[in-house]
Amino acid sequence: MARFNFPIPVCFATQSGGTTLDRDQEGGNPFATALIRFSSLFDVKIDEFQDKLDELTVEISHNHQKPEWIGAELSQDWRIQKPKIGSKERRTALVLVVSDYTDSARGTLKGAAWDELRISAMLARHGFSVAQGVGSSRQAILCALDEFSKVSSNSDISIIYATGHGYEAGNNVYLIPGDYPMNNAFGATELNQDAVNISKIVSSCSAKNMNLVFFAGCRTKAED
Repeated sequence: MARFNFPIPVCFATQSGGTTLDRDQEGGNPFATALIRFSSLFDVKIDEFQDKLDELTVEISHNHQKPEWIGAELSQDWRIQKPKIGSKERRTALVLVVSDYTDSARGTLKGAAWDELRISAMLARHGFSVAQGVGSSRQAILCALDEFSKVSSNSDISIIYATGHGYEAGNNVYLIPGDYPMNNAFGATELNQDAVNISKIVSSCSAKNMNLVFFAGCRTKAED
């Protein structure tokens, strides 16, 4: 299993080497469905959050996906639910979805496109200022991450939800942009050059009190 050293909590929608389902019975990734269902449970204690999200994902995916948490521990004060009336907590989120792979033989991830809408709506309901609609090219993704780094630095809590095709090589996981040269190899060298490293996504969360990354894409093992 790959070893990571993330300074903030990172939740992967599947284990190392695993794949994720694009469309469950609700039209999207089972992990997204689980996260949305969980967000309506107001009485869940923070120390139960990880276990309950994992259990829901396993159930909805029919044992296909088992989330993996890596990095720092979740803050005991954190809640995904909207703060109480009168709270001055500043929340910001980036929903970074690559669903358009029409320039390659992989076509479109219809479930991911649906998840962009419903995850954004869920976060907005819970008091997050949400950025979405990022272009699928690598340059557009990197620009969005740089901008979010600036915005989140003025926030108390920041979240990035990222998904699309994903690959894992050594100690890195990569989000595959829409303009990735699919006819080329998927080795570590090519991924470093043409994909988006999870470390870049993680480092773009810079809120003062709490940062969290959800990576809902696959973790397909890269070529040697």
